[in-house]
Amino acid sequence: MTGPRILIVTYNWPPRNAIGTHRPYAWAKYWSNAGAQVTVLTAAKRIFDAPLDLHLPDLNGVRVIEVPYGGAGLSLLDQLVRNLKVRSYLKRVRSYLRRSSSSAPADPRSGWRGAAIPLIAELAKDNDFVVSTYGPDASHLIANDAKSANPDIIWVADYRDLWSQNPMAGWSDGVRASIRSLEEGSVGRNADLVTAVSEDMIRQLGEFCKGRLLLAPNGFDLDMEDLEQVFASPSRHCANPLRIVHTGTVYPPHGPTPLLEVLAGMADKGDLELGEVTVDFYGSRVELIVQLMCNPRFRPFLRTPGHVAREDAIEIQREADLLLLLASSAPEGRGVLTGKVFEYISAGRPIICVGSRPDFEIGQLLRRTGTGIVFDYNEPACIAQVIRAQLDGKGSPEWFAPKLEEIGRYTRKKQALALLAELTDDRSR
Repeated sequence: MTGPRILIVTYNWPPRNAIGTHRPYAWAKYWSNAGAQVTVLTAAKRIFDAPLDLHLPDLNGVRVIEVPYGGAGLSLLDQLVRNLKVRSYLKRVRSYLRRSSSSAPADPRSGWRGAAIPLIAELAKDNDFVVSTYGPDASHLIANDAKSANPDIIWVADYRDLWSQNPMAGWSDGVRASIRSLEEGSVGRNADLVTAVSEDMIRQLGEFCKGRLLLAPNGFDLDMEDLEQVFASPSRHCANPLRIVHTGTVYPPHGPTPLLEVLAGMADKGDLELGEVTVDFYGSRVELIVQLMCNPRFRPFLRTPGHVAREDAIEIQREADLLLLLASSAPEGRGVLTGKVFEYISAGRPIICVGSRPDFEIGQLLRRTGTGIVFDYNEPACIAQVIRAQLDGKGSPEWFAPKLEEIGRYTRKKQALALLAELTDDRSR
């Protein structure tokens, strides 16, 4: 008997250096190794998808179809983005729209769906499953087109982030209702299985999805032997300076201000000297940090080394004294569980999360794995206590007690094979 034929629809794919690239890549890798016939439908990448320096190995036996899309308009946008000053301006505009727009800003990636239409009927006929991962919304809409072309294909709609229920989008009620209608008419009505990375997201998607719901957590691509080696490193006294590290995009309003206020207050009281602690933000999308550097109280602590290759980012994480997560303590942040959390866990260093709550899913995960601690915005004394303990050279904090068996549940191989088993179970029903 031949293995299942699976079509993965994903915008994020190498060389796009985004945390969302690793989830579908791991599916393709481990499903193919397990005997599945895997085809990946993705988009040819544009300059505005940068950074485009994620070079993962080609997957033997996996067919990858890159669909070019967009005409003269997107070519002009590519040229504009090449200009550093224009790129910076466009990032500020995009950030503003995320925070305040009452309408849904046009997504230039939407053209990918139209460009893929000529391929869909044949791909839908030749596959048993179509697995789409959000976002952008074009991924789910292409999979919906495949379901329409072949009603017998089993559609798995995967969510790393919410779509119409996205708490970060400042849409008006009318715009949100219009997007919700589009989502209900596609995923809600036609998806056979809906997966998401957190329990709270599953709960919210259950409000309108008719298909079966399944928790499919994020993870990291290390095996148990790798993990044992990472966590076998002896605890060490902090470096001078104490390096608190954040890698990746910083999304307003979830900035590091509470941490910076604590550090500035400790300096004011003489509890630390300037230069003893740095907060290093690696990445190309750190506009908020650049703004915070204009504050003379915060400037001495902040460093922005810029974007680095993924291999370098992993090494930087493993050499940090503390890894910094930024999150929200608002109710809508309860189920947010990004891929970065798992990437940090696999680095083997203590994690401090500023802005979430212990009972939110980030806090529960860090507690279960013994890898980190969560601080709400109103806990400056607790943050200061952690910083002081590290400066005093006490080694690993008492709350950092990694539980390898629990951490091992989140290897991408285990997660991918567990989802494949669910697919084949659905096929046999």
